Amino acid sequence: MFRSLLVLVALVLAGGAAAGVIGGSMAWLIRRIQLLAGGAGVVHPVAAAAVGGVLAGFGWWWLRRRGPVRAIEESVLSEGARLPLGRTFTDAFLQLLAVGSGISLGREQAPRQASAAVLDQLSRALRVTEDHRRVLVAAAAGAGLAAVYNVPLAGVLFTLEAMPVRRTWRALPIAAAMSGVATVTAWPIVGRRAVYDFPEAAFHPVVLYLFPLLLLAAVLTGRLFLALMRSTGGWKVVDPRWLPLSVGAATAGVVAASLILPGVTGNGEQIVRTALDPGSPLVLLAVLVVAKPLLTAASLGSGAVGGTLTPALAVGAALGSAAALIAGAGAESAPVLALVGAAMVLSVLQKAPLFAAVIAWELTWAPLWTLPLLLAGTVGAHLLALPRGRRKAGPAVRS
Repeated sequence: MFRSLLVLVALVLAGGAAAGVIGGSMAWLIRRIQLLAGGAGVVHPVAAAAVGGVLAGFGWWWLRRRGPVRAIEESVLSEGARLPLGRTFTDAFLQLLAVGSGISLGREQAPRQASAAVLDQLSRALRVTEDHRRVLVAAAAGAGLAAVYNVPLAGVLFTLEAMPVRRTWRALPIAAAMSGVATVTAWPIVGRRAVYDFPEAAFHPVVLYLFPLLLLAAVLTGRLFLALMRSTGGWKVVDPRWLPLSVGAATAGVVAASLILPGVTGNGEQIVRTALDPGSPLVLLAVLVVAKPLLTAASLGSGAVGGTLTPALAVGAALGSAAALIAGAGAESAPVLALVGAAMVLSVLQKAPLFAAVIAWELTWAPLWTLPLLLAGTVGAHLLALPRGRRKAGPAVRS
């Protein structure tokens, strides 16, 4: 019993440190890829993006002709679903290459799956119980997310709410310790500040007046976004031979679109910054609400792999800021509504309202008084987005 506890503690600490190194290294690497993909003033950005996309496509062609790459959820749900280090890390690197080159997907999936693969291998090597292995793998995924974006609380909630893991009394301390260690380990690379600078904002009653309308708009937008992402499963490129062409074309297409619509490339960080700026034009925000989901769907349809978490945040932020401008809200209210809109849309996509509220707050370090708004918005959006039968019965418990 005592030996098992020591092994578990060692795995938690080692997993947190590994997730921190992985998250920090990948954050550093994608910045270097983005600099190269920019062409450095020598190569046209669209041409540089095409090259990066073609290289990523060739990598996925090589990887997938030997079989599929397993998702983290598969490993958590099934004892026999291993996450081989070589294949998983290769797929994660290819995601960074594609996103860094400009394809419209999030970079957060790469550190999650790489961190989970390390804990899967370590847990099997040390022969921990299957229940502990599943929790450790899920916690490592949350820790990878925590490290890359400096969001330790969101990392814990991602493990407990978004991953298909049994919520036992052991899961909380394991997830908390691993996310905490990962975040601190990544600080020398990613820094100790929020990802986004949130403008100074004071509470204004207009936020409450617009809240119900924004909630309905966010639920509709989130459901359309989710339906669009799911639809890609029926038409995406699956034949590995076409991946260099399809991924290269999708990456170049997104970067070409960014020449007209700044910020649509990658995970949408620039869209969030635009939405948080009270001086952003309404027309641009409205177009971004439509363009980002379409480009993200096209990116997934090309056969590329990446996250949809941060694109969802970007779409919701643009929606909230646009709603503020349409209603004539003051400049101080626009960033607040952008933040709440981002959390609402993410809650619909992830079906994890607490996680959505907390990651929106941790990414911005917004004033504490915004937390009740965020929680009310994400829980409301989650409940409204549930199918009617499940809404009456309550949300199903994940096992």
